[in-house]
Parts: sequence; structure tokens; C-alpha cells
Amino acid sequence: MFKYSAKLACVVALVLSGCGGAPEQQPPSETETLESSEQGLIWACDGRRSFNRYWTVNGVEVGREYCDCDGTLTEFGTLSGRYSQTLNFYCN
Repeated sequence: MFKYSAKLACVVALVLSGCGGAPEQQPPSETETLESSEQGLIWACDGRRSFNRYWTVNGVEVGREYCDCDGTLTEFGTLSGRYSQTLNFYCN
């Protein structure tokens, strides 16, 4: 009986963890189109924050992006694969 309850609890936890609701929609002017499964999480370079974004493929960095408070996005390398973002600071 305990094994059945444990299995059922695991199945319920897996189903619930996959249900995060619909992603927040951005206005068309702020939508970025990238070929990434994490597209809804990527920050737009719109002058609200300064950040760095690092792109990797198989654990090797292949590209970088730097966003400044004036909305300037500087890109280096290949912008594909997985990414991580680091916030430098929020802009005034």
C-alpha cells in the first residue's frame, strides 16, 4: 500500500510541476524571436536593466551579449544554444 501511495504522490508532483500556466505576453515591440526553449524568459534590451547574456553549446561558450541602459545590445560570437543571464544593475 505504501509503494502505491508513494508512486501516486510522485506522479501527481510531476504533473503539477509541469503546469506553470501560460507565459506572460509581452507587447509586440518587446518580443524577441530566438530559437530557444527558454524564449519566454529571455530579457529584452529595452533600457530597464543592464545585463550580460552568455550562450553555450555543450558547456562551451559560443557567444555573448551586453545590454546597456541606453538600449544598446552588443553581440559577440554565435547566439544559439543555451544561455544564462546576469543582471549588472537596474537603470534609472
